[in-house]
Amino acid sequence: MQTNTLAITVLSAYFLLLLCAPSAAAARAARDPLRSWCAQARYPSLCVETLSNFSNSSAKPLELAQAGVKVTLGRTRSLSLYLRTLKSRTFGKRQRVALSDCVNQVSDSVTQLSRTLNELQHLHAPTFQWQMSNAQTWTSAALTNGDACLDGFSSAPESLKMEFKRRLTDVAMLTSNALYLITRLGHTTNSRN
Repeated sequence: MQTNTLAITVLSAYFLLLLCAPSAAAARAARDPLRSWCAQARYPSLCVETLSNFSNSSAKPLELAQAGVKVTLGRTRSLSLYLRTLKSRTFGKRQRVALSDCVNQVSDSVTQLSRTLNELQHLHAPTFQWQMSNAQTWTSAALTNGDACLDGFSSAPESLKMEFKRRLTDVAMLTSNALYLITRLGHTTNSRN
C-alpha cells in the first residue's frame, strides 16, 4: 500500500512539473522579449546575437525588424565589395561569367534590402499591408539572389569555394531571419503604433 502511495505521489509530482514547464518557459520569454521575438526564426541564435547590439528590453517589433534588415544590408554590402575584389583574380571564362552574374545578383540584393529598409522606415497606417507586402517581396528576392551565386563556382579552388560559400551562407542566414522579422511584424496587430 505504501509503495502505491509513493508511486502515485511521484507520478503526480512528475505531471505537475510537466504542466508547469510551459508556464516557466513563457515567464522566461516574457522577461527576455528579444529571445521571444527570435524564437521562431530559422536561425534563432543568430537572430538574438545580431539584434542584441541594436535592441533593448523595450524594443518594439518595428525596431527589431529594421535592425534585422540593417544588419543584413551591411553584410550584403560587404559581400558585394568582396565579390568586386575577386574580379582581379585570374579565372576561367565560365567562372568570370559566374562571378559577373553573382556581382550583379548581390548588387540587386543590396538595392532590394535598401528599398525594404526605406519602406520599414516610412510605414503609414493606410498603406501598412501594402508596404509590408513590398518589404517581404524585396527581402525574398534578395534571399533568392544569394542562392543562385554558388552554382558557377564548382571548379574554383577549394579554399576560394569555401570562403565564397561561407560569406554567401552568412548573408543568406541573415536575410532569412530578416524576412521572418518582417513577416512577424506584418502579423503583429500593435505594430502600427
